[in-house]
Amino acid sequence: MTSPGRSGETEPSDHIAPSARHGRGGHGHLWQLPDGTGLHAPYGVLVRSDDETALCCHLCGRWFSHLGGHVRAHGVTASGYREMLGLLKGVPLVVAQVSASIAARQQAAYRADALVRERLADGQEMARSGQLAWRARRTQVSPQLAAERLTRLAAGRATSAARRAEELSRRLARLGAHDLHGYLRAAYLAGASLEDLGRRTRLGRERLRSEMTAAGITVRPPGAAPTSRRDVAST
Repeated sequence: MTSPGRSGETEPSDHIAPSARHGRGGHGHLWQLPDGTGLHAPYGVLVRSDDETALCCHLCGRWFSHLGGHVRAHGVTASGYREMLGLLKGVPLVVAQVSASIAARQQAAYRADALVRERLADGQEMARSGQLAWRARRTQVSPQLAAERLTRLAAGRATSAARRAEELSRRLARLGAHDLHGYLRAAYLAGASLEDLGRRTRLGRERLRSEMTAAGITVRPPGAAPTSRRDVAST
């Protein structure tokens, strides 16, 4: 049995009306792709019905138990649909009941056919060694998730940098200094070593040398004592 789709084509019998499966009618384009294509579900999210028996098609807003088969009506394959909509490569485009049925058939074929078992042997060895999981972690990241991770990482770095700057300001205040470069010039001219300055400011070696260069300070050779203000360039 088939039900009519748009432009007179027929749709698979697993088409499920929103009112019957999701408890509400259809909805318009609330989201869109960068090229302006309207979407009926959020990019990077596979929307399921309340009773977990249907999946919403991003492109037309209708509901299907086997979304992977339906998307061919939109001129894309299941893998192309995942890529277009930012879905993980391993996300099944079928509901749990259909997925379980497919898995049962595959298990039966595996038990009954030695050739099938031979073909799957390499994959099973990769699973046992951890290579399969490692490859999955490297590849199964949707563009949306990757962007969210980069945003969180950038925010975390900004927060850490702000916290370090605040801690440095408090340390300089305790040392009676108003700014880092002024303190480094005065302390180094007074005979403080790099170790002394690192301990007082709690800056790492590379950061300390970078700040001293920015402050116009020429670092003395190890063991040399300060002789004049020539150690510190005028600013």
